[in-house]
Amino acid sequence: MHITAEIHPGRKEESVELGSAARGLDLLRALRLAPDAHILIRGEAPIPADTALHDGEWIRVIGVVSGGALG
Repeated sequence: MHITAEIHPGRKEESVELGSAARGLDLLRALRLAPDAHILIRGEAPIPADTALHDGEWIRVIGVVSGGALG
């Protein structure tokens, strides 16, 4: 299946070919992105990495940053 990903930050767009039973985690692996550092967005809603994807979909991939207090 063909998936188009818009990767943030940077708004870089990348297309990938995945197997017919691909899930969000497969997309992140194909993009060489860490699953624990990215959120997948379908339409306007976040989706879990184990969600099935569909041929022709456009998915936003947003890198997240977390941290704690200093000192």
